[in-house]
Amino acid sequence: MTTRITGELTAVQVDAALYAVHFWAGDTRNHRYLRAQLEDGERDTFYPDCTLAAFVIPGRWAFRSELSEELGENRDRARDCRPCFRARR
Repeated sequence: MTTRITGELTAVQVDAALYAVHFWAGDTRNHRYLRAQLEDGERDTFYPDCTLAAFVIPGRWAFRSELSEELGENRDRARDCRPCFRARR
């Protein structure tokens, strides 16, 4: 049996489904990471959304142990990485 749900998602809902926000101890900023890369259990290095449009250099890689738990809307927005959040839809 297949269940289908139809309708439209807002841009904010799409963002929340695609990205998770984590504090990265490497540069003390909040970054957006694709959930798909975080859910890969065999992967231990991640790169934030601000590097997706550019060549990813190893200095921007974050290790799983350097990332906080997922942050919600009540996070410290002063720590948000401007390029990551400027690209928001």
